[in-house]
Formats: sequence, C-alpha cells, structure tokens
Amino acid sequence: MNVKDYIESGILEAYILGSLTPEEEAQVVANIALYPEVAAEVAEIERAMHAFAKSMAKEPSPEMQDKIWDAIQQQSQSAPANMGNDSEDQVTAPKLIQFTPEHRKQNQWAQAAVWVALVGSLLVNIMFWFQKSDVQQKQVAMQQHIDTMQQKQAQFASLINNYEAEKRMMADTAMQTIVMHTVQANKPMAATMYWNKGKGEAYVSIGSMPPPPDGMQYQLWVIQDGKPVDMGTLPNNMAQTPAMLKAGMSVTSGQAFAISLEKAGGNPTPTTVYVVGKMG
Repeated sequence: MNVKDYIESGILEAYILGSLTPEEEAQVVANIALYPEVAAEVAEIERAMHAFAKSMAKEPSPEMQDKIWDAIQQQSQSAPANMGNDSEDQVTAPKLIQFTPEHRKQNQWAQAAVWVALVGSLLVNIMFWFQKSDVQQKQVAMQQHIDTMQQKQAQFASLINNYEAEKRMMADTAMQTIVMHTVQANKPMAATMYWNKGKGEAYVSIGSMPPPPDGMQYQLWVIQDGKPVDMGTLPNNMAQTPAMLKAGMSVTSGQAFAISLEKAGGNPTPTTVYVVGKMG
C-alpha cells in the first residue's frame, strides 16, 4: 500500500468523524496497527481537529444569558387564567422547558468546526491531486520529448559514422565503388557497393531505394561465372537511409552485383531484380 497516497485520500479524517462503513472502519483500524505512519497521522488529525474546534467555540454573551432567563420567566407565568378559587388545592404540573446545556452547545459548535476542517482538508487534497496529475502529465510529455531527442541524436550519430566510413572507403585505392542502377522501367533506383577485391570485403548501401512492401525483403547477389550467388537478405530499415551493411560472405571474384525484391526471408534464386552494377 502507498502510505502517502492513503493518508492524503481523506479516509483518516472520515474515520475520526465516524462516517465510514463498518468494513471501511475495520480496514482503517488494521492499517493503523500495521503502519506507524498512519497511526501517527490519525493522532495528529485528532489533535488538529480538537484544537480547531476549541478555537471556534465561544461562551454565550451576558445578553444571551438574560434572554434565556426571560424565556424561563415567561414560561412559568403562562399558567391558565380560569383555574378558579380551588387552584391552590391543585398541584400544577411542572412545565418542561427545552434547554440545551452549555456543554452541548459547545459540542455542536465543535462538530461544525470539525466538519469545516474536514471539508477544507478534502478540498486541499483534491487541489493537490489535480496539481500532482498536472505535474505527472508534464513529466510524461518531457520524457517523451527527451526520448525523441535521443532517437534523433542517435540517428544523426549513425549518419555521421556512415558518412565517415563511406569517405574512407572512397579514399582507399584498393576499394572499388560500384554503382548499381535500376533495371526496372519507370522506377528510378540505385544502390552502391564498396568492394575490396584483395580482402574479399564488400559493403552495400541502398539509400536510393524505396522501402520494400509488407512481407517483402531485398536480397543481395553476386554474379559469378554467369550464375547468381546469394549474399543474404538486407534489413528493411536500410532503405532510404545512409546505412551501410558489410556482406557476410567473402567476394574475391565476379562479374556483377545485384539486388532483387523477394518474399521475406529470401529465395534461393532471384525473382525480381531491381538494380545491377558491373564489377571492374
């Protein structure tokens, strides 16, 4: 149980005022026994309520006491006028005058003051709850903004790293830059291979190709002795980005590189070739 939220809920004030159901009251009693913070808060609320009630209580003024006494005198003089001569022989029944003892009046004032304190406490709790909710919403929005900025920063860092890697490859005299052009009519596409024949290393970039449709994937090929050799599928998120991927197989010979569009997971042979670039 979150003790702080429980204390701020206002249930302890309701418990002290006796306005809970038996089940709710039993639960509060159990929580008082389990959590010292709850017990201390109950004691503090009782102390504050009694102090507030005491400060609100007032002794009746002397004028009010005189009015009460006059009311008593008027009631005692209101006996029937037609009692006759034998009224002396009759015992007049005592007249009961409703009168609220002073301490009962003070208690009523105290109870009213306690209810005022309870309502004020509930209003303050509601205000704090709305403020807390507003702060939490702002924190969530701020965290989302931070996450977005971090993602953009990571993308920018990746862009710089790829640019630096591509620049080094282009400056390496042993690295061949092979541009693969589209073979599809009315579909302008291109991809780039960076190939080191001596080391057998090959890197591919497909930044000028559209993302594959759902359920499809690009696949890289090298043409050796007139036959396509599978070099693996390419991640879909590489399309239209400057990302580069090192091929998983060593390539020391061949006539061309190619990329085809295949079903997700790839095919043993190319189905729809999109771009082709001849090797020097």
